[in-house]
Amino acid sequence: MRAIQSTTWGTPPTFTPSAPDLPPPTSSQIRLKVLASGLHRLVRAQALGNHYSAKSAGLPYTPGQRRRRLDESTGKRYYFVSIATGGGFAEYVNVAKATLVELSEGADAVQVAGLVNPGMGGWMALTRRTKGVVGEGGKKGWTVVILGVTSQSGKVAVHFARQLGAGRVIGVARGHMDGLGLDEQIVLDGKEPAKTEWSKMGDQVDVILDYLYGDAAIACLNALESKVPTQFVQIGSMAGNDASWPAAVFRSKDITIRGSGPGAWAMQEFGAEAGGLVRAVEGLEKQALTVRKLEEVDQAWGNEKERTVFVP
Repeated sequence: MRAIQSTTWGTPPTFTPSAPDLPPPTSSQIRLKVLASGLHRLVRAQALGNHYSAKSAGLPYTPGQRRRRLDESTGKRYYFVSIATGGGFAEYVNVAKATLVELSEGADAVQVAGLVNPGMGGWMALTRRTKGVVGEGGKKGWTVVILGVTSQSGKVAVHFARQLGAGRVIGVARGHMDGLGLDEQIVLDGKEPAKTEWSKMGDQVDVILDYLYGDAAIACLNALESKVPTQFVQIGSMAGNDASWPAAVFRSKDITIRGSGPGAWAMQEFGAEAGGLVRAVEGLEKQALTVRKLEEVDQAWGNEKERTVFVP
């Protein structure tokens, strides 16, 4: 079987035309043909053995954990995620029947493969990691601040927030934010985030989605002057893996801090949200993605700015 595999932790994965055949699927599984599988930040980290979700995986390891699959016996197409087990960068995969989400007729499998992962953290943050604001019985017209809004994840989060009822969406980034559908734009001072003009956040901040962390996140909470409880959800760390929080921030402001990622929420929770997430992604405008064959893993791996989707 053709596949991309990691054979040594710490080195990039390589293409192999002769990966071992899969064992027969169990009674609770189904064998599906892979249509498309995205190469995302998380997948890169897993392939190198650097992400906590891959710590228990053995070698050789086949990366790829958010996939679009075809049941060749019925012609139905499915979305499936296997955060810990991987397996998506191959021609075929055995998956648990209970975890499948059927794609809508006409859905673009490549777009779903490329955008579900960037959208997952934000969707789960809003639907599962905030309390009393989003969804049925929540607050009408709530306000969200998105740190790192020009990232692919941040852009998708803008659409998700609107879909889930946000009345005011504020974006924070170093670059241009025009065309993202924001109510307010805050230009981040990349060298000294504390010097950023944070006043545009206002005093009614219900949710902060953080894709940056580091000094940017500290500066944001230091400057926060919200008169309503604020729920800060940590999703990504594009600006640094570490942050030193002043104790006074937690004592002087009504802030709740949570994370959004495997472990912060259970896979059963993700399973309950997967259908809504896939439908939300299917409704997004078409994004620029680079489609590559499995054999092109070397070129794709060397270009981290490229949003790659592998098709066997």
